[in-house]
Amino acid sequence: MDMDKITTGMWVESSEGLGRVLAVDKRDEMVLVEGLHDEQWAVPASSVNQDAQLHPGCDKYY
Repeated sequence: MDMDKITTGMWVESSEGLGRVLAVDKRDEMVLVEGLHDEQWAVPASSVNQDAQLHPGCDKYY
């Protein structure tokens, strides 16, 4: 995903699973994501996808 489109608080999918963006490191092109069970991981921005059907407070599609 393009770095300019990633913002803190948005819900994303990554290789690690679903989560909310906590921080964006534009210099290293990494994203810190918090998963559904309070775990955190750093992933490359290129591996993050925004899914318009995800919404805050729910890990299910609508």
